[in-house]
Amino acid sequence: MSVAGIFFVGIHALIAWVLIELFVNLAHLLSRKHYIFWHYLVVLLSFGGLFSFYFSTFHQTVSVFFVMLVAMVFVLSFEIIVFRFLYSGERWFLNWVDWIFPMFLAASAIYAVGSFLE
Repeated sequence: MSVAGIFFVGIHALIAWVLIELFVNLAHLLSRKHYIFWHYLVVLLSFGGLFSFYFSTFHQTVSVFFVMLVAMVFVLSFEIIVFRFLYSGERWFLNWVDWIFPMFLAASAIYAVGSFLE
């Protein structure tokens, strides 16, 4: 994968991450049960939608797994930068339900649409 290819994967991951963060910041009034449902759905739709665009437009000859891996490294980097240097509140949401499982859903969505469109 070229540097431009890595850059395009990173841009798609950033846009999906920002969409999810917008949802998280606006969804405080939802009940916990509804919040979790919509959070998971937004993760699947954001990553699935943006990476279906990526795979249909920019995808090269690298494996779908490698694209998913690069995207998740970008997402993890965004999370580390934000929660280490920019966020000063409590980090109670860095748990299995609110953080680990959505990361799994994001990776699964990328891999699923890539496998389907390849």
